[in-house]
Amino acid sequence: MSYPSGIPSGASPEPPEAGSPAYPPGSPYPQPNVLGDHPVPGQQRNRNVLLATLIVVVMAVAGLAVFWRILSGADAGGLGWVILLAFIPVPIIVLLYLLLDRYEPEPAKYIMFAFAWGAFIATLMALWINTEAGRLLGESAAGGSRAAVFVAPPVEEFAKGAVILLLALIRRKEFDGIIDGLVYAGMVGIGFAFTENILYYSRIYTQLAEEGGSDKGLQGALVLFVLRGLMSPFAHPLFTSFTAIGIGIAVRHRNTAVRYLAPIVGYLAAVFAHALWNGVASWAGAAGFLGTYLVLMVPIFIGLVIFALVMRARESQMIASRLYDYVRFGWLTAPEVPLIASLRGRKALRQNAKRYGAGPASAAKAFQHTATELAYLRDKIVRQVIGPEALPVEKKLLDELRARRPSVPFPPMPVFRPPQPAMGLPPGQSGYSPGPAGYQGPPGGYGPYPPSQFPPSQ
Repeated sequence: MSYPSGIPSGASPEPPEAGSPAYPPGSPYPQPNVLGDHPVPGQQRNRNVLLATLIVVVMAVAGLAVFWRILSGADAGGLGWVILLAFIPVPIIVLLYLLLDRYEPEPAKYIMFAFAWGAFIATLMALWINTEAGRLLGESAAGGSRAAVFVAPPVEEFAKGAVILLLALIRRKEFDGIIDGLVYAGMVGIGFAFTENILYYSRIYTQLAEEGGSDKGLQGALVLFVLRGLMSPFAHPLFTSFTAIGIGIAVRHRNTAVRYLAPIVGYLAAVFAHALWNGVASWAGAAGFLGTYLVLMVPIFIGLVIFALVMRARESQMIASRLYDYVRFGWLTAPEVPLIASLRGRKALRQNAKRYGAGPASAAKAFQHTATELAYLRDKIVRQVIGPEALPVEKKLLDELRARRPSVPFPPMPVFRPPQPAMGLPPGQSGYSPGPAGYQGPPGGYGPYPPSQFPPSQ
């Protein structure tokens, strides 16, 4: 339950009046405070530095191991071309995934961690296990059809999905559901595909260069680039997205069966899609591969894109619904909700704030970020995914929201319809709500909404 305006429950009482005894006669003499297990100032920062250093070292070692494997059988003359071809689709795909996460963008350090995990840790695991499996199956060191179909999919999807599950556990209070899972799936899949493409392009370049020179090697690498870098750059992110959807469903449900079964079902779907793709590429020939690509893989990809956009629209509705709860509690006003819960409203607030300088622009961005975090937290409280331990965090966010509001230059009333939440305002409420105690309304001069702009009451 959220705290209404005024002194929240559990706050310290008023101090005693002047001249009254500080402690009632006969009461035990107060003992001095004893220092508990609180960390020494700077201790947490030092731990974070050590952890970050350890992560960088592990990633560097894994990266060196992967690229040593690539260089050990590669033609050094074509390595620059190979890396360039593998890198070309990376910025475009990364940007598309980041555009999906517009309401509460994931921290850059976790985005980079997921990408590095896919590029180095997951790739190294897959290289070692797939190679050993190929040897046991009597296939070449470069792999074979049986290893590609029956070994690589479960190994690679486990290696990629593990980081999404790890981040969901580490960031369980901030990992909000399917959209967050899809973003991390995109990053780990892009990283994995980047390194794998370097390996494949280098292999074919070296093989053909030995037969017909560097020009022939480059031509072979370009053909493979068209197949992997242009026709199917989303393959690895697409497969891992099934695991991410399962994890995203799990973090939003309280039911124990759903929390355990959803990630497993998602992982199995990822393995099946990956195995189908590899099987067609290995056994169906060029015509069968192209037909499967057009008839099956492209529709699946388009369906996933539509699903992601629908999830983002539902995310907007959820944010609006939970923020209208705080309108009823008096912590927000109704006109502020669409400036947080809709992409057009967020853009309108930020553009208006930029007119007043960098400080107000930063304040508007922070106001939206705090309110969005508050909406996600409220949703978890309502769903009973988290318990009473979330109330201090909720109160902290509410205090931050109230403290930030006076610095935000709000725009005039938006002309667009605000998102329609699942639960609207109470019957009869219109215009501004009273707001917290002492709040005089937002600066910047937007007026109350007309009745037609309000969500329907229920």
